[in-house]
Amino acid sequence: MRINTTDKYIPIRKGFPKVYRYQKEGNDYFLVDGRSKQWGLNIRKNFNMKDDALNFAQGIEDQILENGKGVSNNQVYQNKEIERLDTMLKPFGKTLPEVVGFYIQFKQEEMKKAVIPPIKELCLKWYESKRDSKINPLRPKTKSELKVYWRFITQNLGEYKPHEVTHDMAEKLIQDVKSSDTNYTRKTYLKFVRDFFKWCVERGFISKNPTEKIRVKLNPDVVEFYEPDEIEYLLRLCESKFPSLLGYYCLTIFGGLRPTEAQRMEWKDVNFETKQIFVNKFGKVGARRVDLKNTDALWIWLEHIKNKNSDQPLNPLKNHAKLQRNSREAFREWTPRKKWIQDGLRHSFGTYYYNLTRNIFETVFVMGNSERIAKKHYLHEVSPKWTEKYWAIRPTP
Repeated sequence: MRINTTDKYIPIRKGFPKVYRYQKEGNDYFLVDGRSKQWGLNIRKNFNMKDDALNFAQGIEDQILENGKGVSNNQVYQNKEIERLDTMLKPFGKTLPEVVGFYIQFKQEEMKKAVIPPIKELCLKWYESKRDSKINPLRPKTKSELKVYWRFITQNLGEYKPHEVTHDMAEKLIQDVKSSDTNYTRKTYLKFVRDFFKWCVERGFISKNPTEKIRVKLNPDVVEFYEPDEIEYLLRLCESKFPSLLGYYCLTIFGGLRPTEAQRMEWKDVNFETKQIFVNKFGKVGARRVDLKNTDALWIWLEHIKNKNSDQPLNPLKNHAKLQRNSREAFREWTPRKKWIQDGLRHSFGTYYYNLTRNIFETVFVMGNSERIAKKHYLHEVSPKWTEKYWAIRPTP
């Protein structure tokens, strides 16, 4: 049928293919007439927008210029299936090329995930890279701890691949950690699990760390400490069953050292003449000297240990962590609390040392922490009898 351009259709493009504007129910529409015996085309397509119609017509012309007689309807005209897909995607604001690109990226990610090793293999590499690092060398104790967390991750997540571990799975893993030290231990486990997944992110095995936003809340307002009878029992227990740990526990109980500080102490760090102990630079607040006032309890114990075992080191050279666990377990069996108080020995020292000296600044100096922390944790009033009994505990003759 011949188009009547003088009536309804108004030409807006003269060259082939022509474009016409026409009205229907008061709205403008645009028709691209691409029918041609010369080029073997049978294209006739309507558009709502003028620019779309003109661009489509220009595309046909470009194809003719490029292909000449080889041009076909398939080259210049989207087939019905493509039109249908475009129509389906419009409500989502996506084009067919965008969707195809997304699908290709998705399949590439699937292929990449398929060749990623399971966590049991990756965790071993993580452990070995940390253990053998020359750039960030670890102390023997830290290496021993690292081995514990490597086994923990492998036993619980080893069969999964990193991308299969969700936030909820990681959170439940930390939640289910069983320990008498409750959230203090969970916080430590979270630290190492998070470090492993961070290692996976850095090496491109996953894009996001599943432990992000997992927090273990501690309650620093509740600070517990031991009664003098409990302290004495722990020391007697060490005397009889764990003599190699006696120096370690005395340094925390009567010297206020942090567990990690006490564990690194050697006899060369103890000056019996000046009654000073030197905390080495690996301590939490750096190197410092400790000079205790109004008490000789620590020196009485250290001299006793030195005289009794003159050929033995101040701390065990092997299995320190295992000996600590065994001693804590034996202690828990006796104490009515049936638990080991996290940092309880240091908290006990701070409490009884403040009650002995009545000087918060002296307590701060000896313990190597801030005045704010000392006031928050150690300003507990205890009976003079408890204070006297604590500092009067002596070695068994």
